[in-house]
Amino acid sequence: MRVCFVSHTAARNGAELALLELLQGLHRLGVQCLVFVPKKGPLLEELDRLNIEWRLISYPWWWKLRGKSLPRRLFRTLHGLTAAARIAIVLRRWRCDVVVTNTVAVAAGAFAAWLARKPHVWHLHESPYRDTRITFDLGNRLSARLIEELSARIVPVSSAVANEYSRYIKRDRMRVVYQSVTLHVGIEEGLDRNPGNTCFQCCMVGSIQPWKGQDEAIKALSELVRRGVDAHLLIVGDENRFFTASLREQVRDYGLEQRVTFTGYVKEPVRYIHIADVTLLCSAWEAFGRVIVETMLAGKPVIATANSGGTAELIEEGKTGLLYERGNHNELADKIQYLYENPKVRSKLGQAGYAWVMGRFTQERYASEMLDLFTEVLAKGNVSTDSIPS
Repeated sequence: MRVCFVSHTAARNGAELALLELLQGLHRLGVQCLVFVPKKGPLLEELDRLNIEWRLISYPWWWKLRGKSLPRRLFRTLHGLTAAARIAIVLRRWRCDVVVTNTVAVAAGAFAAWLARKPHVWHLHESPYRDTRITFDLGNRLSARLIEELSARIVPVSSAVANEYSRYIKRDRMRVVYQSVTLHVGIEEGLDRNPGNTCFQCCMVGSIQPWKGQDEAIKALSELVRRGVDAHLLIVGDENRFFTASLREQVRDYGLEQRVTFTGYVKEPVRYIHIADVTLLCSAWEAFGRVIVETMLAGKPVIATANSGGTAELIEEGKTGLLYERGNHNELADKIQYLYENPKVRSKLGQAGYAWVMGRFTQERYASEMLDLFTEVLAKGNVSTDSIPS
């Protein structure tokens, strides 16, 4: 089978990491893969390492912040359709069997599949409906209709994501497939925790964004220090310049300069999870929660926000992790202090989390489920030959 994937970036964020996992699994099953990217980035180095073909074709996102002018939206739409025509030519020449768009952020792959008369699968790793500042260029309802009409199957990464789209798209068109998460052998090597450093290490992994809640973790750290807890916070991930500046100012205001470390972007952030005592996930909402699975695979405990999307599908309170209400930094501090004072509980949660994730999030399972889905789509001949809905 020959499968083409369309990525919205060439970065190494959550959706792209999931794509790499899937590509590796499919490669082992004998599937030939081709990846389209709109610009160069670190993803291409990984694709080259895996001997996966890729093509560079510029195509735009089809959503932006509200308030963008109509001419810009029309230009992006025209750009997307032009790019779709170019992609369609490659699909035919490469003899592609199935097209997979690995994000809802771009639509060029779906239109290209329609033009080339190839079945299309839309893999949804996010929900723009969570952010009221964002709107699709063609409007939320029409865009959702296009997602449904131009797809043989829609694959959300969690039930939480499926619920988000179910307001516009029939649930029977969707099939939830959880992604795989792999910790490479020896990934913890290269970072050593100073034996003389006995402070309690908290770790946050992910891009620095307001909705990720790094400011809430800093507030909780301040409260812990006030209580006499010897704690430190590692903030690992890409830095949003403006929000990072506000976080650094917050750290100075609390007098925590020696207790908060910003690492910036690191290629293997899981290394920091290995040297931490606990991982914090303070997000307002997560489509899946890859960091949670990475933490469990490392045998470490995790504290995450309750009622925040995919996290509820990964953590059972008090058994495989701890949950707190977002916005309540005192409750977060309570949970951290509880683990600080109870090392046996930390160990028990880490072991239980590890036991739960083992076997559930493997590349073999992920690739097998997706290949079964592709085979089913091909067998049914799910190719849209209708005109594009208006």
